[in-house]
Amino acid sequence: MVNNVFKTSDFKFSHQKVKLVATRTIPKISLAGEEFGPVEEDEYFEVRGWVADELIKNGYAKIVDEEEKLRIVDIQKAQVVEAIQSPRSLSILPKNFYPKLRKLLKELEEKSLSNPEKKAEFQKAVQIATDIVTSRINKILILSSVREKDENLLKNLTLEERILYEKLYQTVNEWRNSLFKS
Repeated sequence: MVNNVFKTSDFKFSHQKVKLVATRTIPKISLAGEEFGPVEEDEYFEVRGWVADELIKNGYAKIVDEEEKLRIVDIQKAQVVEAIQSPRSLSILPKNFYPKLRKLLKELEEKSLSNPEKKAEFQKAVQIATDIVTSRINKILILSSVREKDENLLKNLTLEERILYEKLYQTVNEWRNSLFKS
């Protein structure tokens, strides 16, 4: 079930439109039922994320808005902001944080395999991500043990976290209710 949450999240993320600029002329292309092109060099266009990844990887395009990508500095900032929140308060994470985080970690890991100097960068990113996730899970555990839901406290949960929260909340309340039954 948990793995499906992230697969669904990744799937939705990879099918969102991404704005690109062609770094060279792209002929008309048909991929998995999707058609686009032709696109001239320096022309702006939009494609689904999974198509964008392939075009970027093969040197045909680059992302127009670098804010669409998650960088190590972004997760460092998220770590600091999360750390200063109270134990019952979650910070706002960037949109599509978990799919972007997994994509960043995958890219860094791939780079670290061919470049030993990148290994430390990858390990640092994993440690920061682990800190963020651990902090947020601990807060979700606290929030799920409260009898009454407070939507104001839950508003900063990501989709993936909301699913975790709902399962935990249900389990805790079932357990609590069973305890007091005769």
